[in-house]
Amino acid sequence: MFLYADLAESTGLQKDYIPAFAAKAIRMYLGGASQIIRHFGGQIRSFDGDRVLGIFVGDSKRNDAVKAAFMINWLVREVINPLVKARHEANNTKVWVARHGVGIDVGTTFVARAGVRNASGEQTHNDLIFTGRAPNIAAKLSSVRDAGLGSIVITKDVYDWLKPEQKKHLKSETKVWSDATTRAVGPYSLTIHHSDYWRNA
Repeated sequence: MFLYADLAESTGLQKDYIPAFAAKAIRMYLGGASQIIRHFGGQIRSFDGDRVLGIFVGDSKRNDAVKAAFMINWLVREVINPLVKARHEANNTKVWVARHGVGIDVGTTFVARAGVRNASGEQTHNDLIFTGRAPNIAAKLSSVRDAGLGSIVITKDVYDWLKPEQKKHLKSETKVWSDATTRAVGPYSLTIHHSDYWRNA
């Protein structure tokens, strides 16, 4: 079970703002998202620039990943953006608004260990490589930027296994996912659902 959380347009962030602010903004997103992933039982497997990969296992992995996605969305909307806005307004500077995407997919994956050896033959760096559809699709879905459809995108394979409480608003009980749509993602034709729902628990 793979979750990719991706901070959008970080190139513009680094272009328009001083390096110290850009670094703090990226660190705030990646650090917060990582804590949230761990809070819901996920493991952090890699950082790639301005995005983080979380892996969830177990019987409730789909629901745990979606709960993490809802809370990452809360982090951006209710924590990061208000803090940045208050600081910039106080300094009369241009306000940067964080946008992001979370992609989630599930499936069988091949895991291999890869490393780098030094001149003496000693392994100095070691990491895991994940191959298969699920990690690739999750990464691509985190980059989907369909206006008005929501920053969280999941596949039908995830949606169909969600519990009722992950499909509706906690208070109003209205649905929080878009109707299914079909989208070409790389070589795949996928049925996906969008959501812009957030909650902090």
